[in-house]
Amino acid sequence: MSLSIKELKEKLAIVILAYADYESLELALASHAKFSADSGVHIFVLQNGRGSYDCERTYAVGKRYHQLYPKTIDVIDDIQPGIPYYSLKTLFKSERFKKYEYIIKLDDDVLVLTEDWVDKLCKCYIESSEKYGDDLSYVTSLVNNNPYGFKKIIELSNDLKQEYFDTIAREHLVGCTPNDPYAPYRIIPKEEICSGSNGTIWGYPYICRWLHRKTTLVPQEYINFSRQLPYDEVNSKDRYSINCMLFKKELWEIIYDGGSDDEHMCHAYCLKYNKKIIADLSIPMVHLFFFSQRNECKDMIDEMRVVYTDFLKLNFPITICNNRLIEIENRLRAIENAKQAVVGVGGGGNPAVRGDLPFLSRKIIGGIICFHDHGLKYTIKRLFQKIFG
Repeated sequence: MSLSIKELKEKLAIVILAYADYESLELALASHAKFSADSGVHIFVLQNGRGSYDCERTYAVGKRYHQLYPKTIDVIDDIQPGIPYYSLKTLFKSERFKKYEYIIKLDDDVLVLTEDWVDKLCKCYIESSEKYGDDLSYVTSLVNNNPYGFKKIIELSNDLKQEYFDTIAREHLVGCTPNDPYAPYRIIPKEEICSGSNGTIWGYPYICRWLHRKTTLVPQEYINFSRQLPYDEVNSKDRYSINCMLFKKELWEIIYDGGSDDEHMCHAYCLKYNKKIIADLSIPMVHLFFFSQRNECKDMIDEMRVVYTDFLKLNFPITICNNRLIEIENRLRAIENAKQAVVGVGGGGNPAVRGDLPFLSRKIIGGIICFHDHGLKYTIKRLFQKIFG
């Protein structure tokens, strides 16, 4: 590859797949406002869910940042929500993406921390492509709350290594299923860290909480720690979560094997054909929560907002609503408005859902109304009657 960083960036797009985690997306887009908006690379937020309060709230976050950065951030809302692989495939094959040859795909709860992260990731891709040629699959960064990234941080930080193994580590369960060929259930000793699929940090929110306190909530210390770290080859047998990847757009078609899980297909492709995955460990990033951690660690969001308001120093609030009571009120009002989206009276005095609403919306609204008026037991009974006659 003879591309310069500038030439690569001219053919590059950043894509963030969003669904319903609006609080995390607010933090992520705030970090992009600070460190990506002037990178020269366009940012696309693909809203892959609509209709529910959380999806619409997430969509509103994306639109807010589009209003703040209309030349840099766009929200894609005209692709039918569905399985992420196919939604992204539709976007990549669309006319609006015809001019892009390279993609940086980021999760919607990943925060970037340095203004040079795009240039450094591009440099890593160019150098790795020159070294490995067609054997290169993609390049990535150092993501803290990630099975691979967590293990690297513990290995490379003497202070965190000692604290982790002295006070945090315990014998623990890792793996996906009992008979999984790549990541079977197994119990490993406290002295080991599993960096593969459903590895050490994935299933243990208390470890995630500890790690966030040592990295995410002290961003400058995390940046200083990673500043001089080298490139590292990721073991393709370790099916870690891909929170960040820079790749040739054509890779999205190449990895397809008839499945629907893009991460699984990507890892399977790299393993089968011995493709290289290279991480630039000097690019620190934050991944907030796996679904297995979110409920137990979500209370950290408020503290993160405070820390990143000070760290980013943007000239606007980083969140739409910073008051949880108002947020709850807004959610209740949305449910109330959904119930009021009815006209007339049906048989037995029940409201009749407006016929001009989409079919799925009518069913959801009808379910909400039934639950509100008759309770869960009756609603489940009616559901079974509708399905089985």
